[in-house]
Amino acid sequence: MKNKVNLDLVSLKFIFDRYKSYIIPVVIILVSVILFYQFVIPEFSALREAQREAKELSQELEVMKSNLNVLSNIDEDVLDSQLEILTLALPLNKDAIRILNSIYATAQKAGVSLGAFSFAIGDISKSENTIDLPVIKLSVPIEADVVGVNSFIEIINRTVPLSEISSVQIGNKSSKIELSSYYKSLADSSYNPKARINPVSQKELTLIDQLNGFEDASVVATSSGQVQALILTK
Repeated sequence: MKNKVNLDLVSLKFIFDRYKSYIIPVVIILVSVILFYQFVIPEFSALREAQREAKELSQELEVMKSNLNVLSNIDEDVLDSQLEILTLALPLNKDAIRILNSIYATAQKAGVSLGAFSFAIGDISKSENTIDLPVIKLSVPIEADVVGVNSFIEIINRTVPLSEISSVQIGNKSSKIELSSYYKSLADSSYNPKARINPVSQKELTLIDQLNGFEDASVVATSSGQVQALILTK
């Protein structure tokens, strides 16, 4: 047994003496590889993550500077005026009185008489979250011929709140117009401080200017007359 152990030691010593010039470099290489994977690679990953975060912060800062520039150049009085124009054109709720006054004022200007008409305003307290604009549909009898109807349509098309004519039935002395009046409540705020604020485009400014030229017939003196209407609530 002792001879066998001695033989093994001699063999190991022989192998070590023969390959000792390779063992140390191999050990150094293995240690270097272990250290590289344990320390260097994680540092590179941390560096890349830091660069990514720095890039994101730089982009957010750029957006904030742009937003600050846009907000600084906004005239609050002009903005309030534009909002008022848009809410007159597209009311925030089902304003039946404003719609009635608009129709009646239009009839007065067109020199036509209104018959008894009806429309459905639905549940006033109901919240309608749809993609399309909520609408109030009306059927308006007009005691007028084609000339009076054309005059009524021309005026109503340039009157706020906005209305859309869907169909017209013209008779000798009595006609009927189907129109829709739209409204839209303000959506819940979804402001994202990281989102870019875009100024009002020239196209949108042109539209606001056009709406500003429309007549607001939402207020009609009660002494001037009375609309004969039946309001049907669902």
